[in-house]
Amino acid sequence: MTWTRRIFLKESLAGWIALVIGPTAYGLIRRVLPPESGSVGRTSIIGKVDEFQVKTSKVVYFGREKVIIGRSRNGSFHAVSAVCTHLGCFVKFEEENDQDAFVCNCHNSKFDLEGVNLSGPAVAPLRQYKIEVVEAGVELSAISEPEAF
Repeated sequence: MTWTRRIFLKESLAGWIALVIGPTAYGLIRRVLPPESGSVGRTSIIGKVDEFQVKTSKVVYFGREKVIIGRSRNGSFHAVSAVCTHLGCFVKFEEENDQDAFVCNCHNSKFDLEGVNLSGPAVAPLRQYKIEVVEAGVELSAISEPEAF
């Protein structure tokens, strides 16, 4: 087969459509389908208390979900989803104006230690997890099923 300009443009258009439409359709379908469950009722020891320094955080996987554990200045533990409810960027734990908060890296949404949104474009709170200090270490468990955003 001889490549003519018409064949080249036709093939290029078909390739472009596959590259653009395919991932877009996948993203839309994933957004509509409910997230996979399985973490409710499950607990996991995520480390020893001395592994978590005051005013620091650690990101762990709880099943397939990324969870950020922050230890505030008073030594208490807080665990929320590490994925921002705005566009799915990751949040970090930081001290701002003498107040500990979870902050989105992308669009600067701010959440308190329980995941309630304080400012920024995110309108939904972060999913909260139950975290307890037990004899074996720091135990993480899910409170409720994740919500699709």
